[in-house]
Amino acid sequence: MRCLLTTVLFGSKLRRMKATILPILLLACGLAFGQKFQDVSAKGSPVSIGIKHDYADMGPYAAVRNNSSKVILAMVAVVRMTDEHGRVVPCFSYMDYAFKIGVLAPQEERFACLMDPANEGAKVTSVEGAVLFVQFDDGTTWGDPAAGKELLAARPQKLTFLKNLVETYYESGEDAFATLLNEPTPTSPEYMVAACLKSDAQYEKIAAIDLAKKRLAAAQEWRALGIF
Repeated sequence: MRCLLTTVLFGSKLRRMKATILPILLLACGLAFGQKFQDVSAKGSPVSIGIKHDYADMGPYAAVRNNSSKVILAMVAVVRMTDEHGRVVPCFSYMDYAFKIGVLAPQEERFACLMDPANEGAKVTSVEGAVLFVQFDDGTTWGDPAAGKELLAARPQKLTFLKNLVETYYESGEDAFATLLNEPTPTSPEYMVAACLKSDAQYEKIAAIDLAKKRLAAAQEWRALGIF
């Protein structure tokens, strides 16, 4: 499975559902979410958000869909889950495709947030989601600029980290590269890059350094275009 690390989940652990859960249970759970889910994105949003349940080893999750005719480079969304005790868990999803698998094409869907209640075992009774900010591949944006500020501001750090990774590999070797790849602390911009590099390299069955070079080249192209 490709890297799903896009989220900051408050009040619960961000985790994958165990593979031992039967698909039929996932389906039933997904339908329950679907009946209670509400997309509260601002009017005119180019992206919709909904519930999907198509991974055998993971429970229902929120997914975003590009309903516009333009290609999307980045977005920020939030999903709020309320459990049977009235506790609300917000999950903020920061999706910067300049450093991931590529842009979000028109009508394409991608993962946004897992659906974890505040306490494991608690029943989620309602879910609402909203797309807060979108950046298109031409640099134009939609939504609340404040919501996208942190994501956009992290790009220079991510680009520097990718450069350091590639330079370290050629200057100091594979072991030094691996050490640097495992060095970032969780929630840091560098960690988001490193975690997805490792996960996606394994998924694509290629060396992490080869994927790092590809992603560095892609990010440098966006930089040259003045996108960031």
